[in-house]
Formats: sequence, structure tokens, C-alpha cells
Amino acid sequence: MRSNDFSLAPPQGRAEVFFLGANRYRNPLAMIGQLRRWPRVAAGLKRSTGYLWHRSYYEFPDRIGLIVAFATRDDLMRYARTPEHREIMTWLVGSGEDSPARGGFIRILTAEEWGYTNGEYRAEDGRLGMIDAFTKLSTE
Repeated sequence: MRSNDFSLAPPQGRAEVFFLGANRYRNPLAMIGQLRRWPRVAAGLKRSTGYLWHRSYYEFPDRIGLIVAFATRDDLMRYARTPEHREIMTWLVGSGEDSPARGGFIRILTAEEWGYTNGEYRAEDGRLGMIDAFTKLSTE
């Protein structure tokens, strides 16, 4: 069913905005540097207003990424200004050749106001069911 009430959904379903990013490291030692800094960053992330959920990921041979769900875009932007985030970003970017990263990206993904719910994630009842019709494409 189409819905704009995701109150019963898991944290990822309640998020209005997601951070998606990854960094490609120059060498394994640089990746270890990230891992040493991660506990402080993660602790700050979990205490930040609007934080809902996160997952780190690794892509062989030299990439570490992060997906984070926040309640609002402002919550995400507030976290980006925290001392622990600024510290790791300063280390990560460095100055030219002393940067531990060869490259990276950040994407901010915003959820639509409405979406789809099913079964236990439905706020109004627990019935399972298919939607009657797909949402029209932009060309329809």
C-alpha cells in the first residue's frame, strides 16, 4: 500500500535522508588509519540528533564506505559540523600527496514523502497486500 506513515518501519524506513559515501585508499596502512579513527566517529554519530542507522562496507581491495540514515537533512548537516567528523575529514583529505585517500565520493539521498508499506510495517493495520497500480513514470 502507498503510505506516508512509516512510524512502524525499521529505522532505515523512517529516514528522510541518507548519506552514502566511500573512499579509495592509497594503501592498507591508510585503511588501518581509518579503522583506528572510526570508534570516535561512530560514537559521535550514534549520539547525534536524528541519527537512525548506519552500515559500513568494504570493497576489495582498497575501498571503505558508509551508509547512514538520518531523520532529516538538517540532522545530517549538523552531524557534518561535529568535531569528530571534521577531524576525520581533515585527516582523510590531507594536503595533496599526504592524503591517505586516492579519491572518494559523497551522495546525499532524499526519500520521497510517500512510499510503500506492507504487513507489519503498515501503520494502519498488519495486512499484507499489493498496490493496485504502479506509480506512473515521468513520461506517462
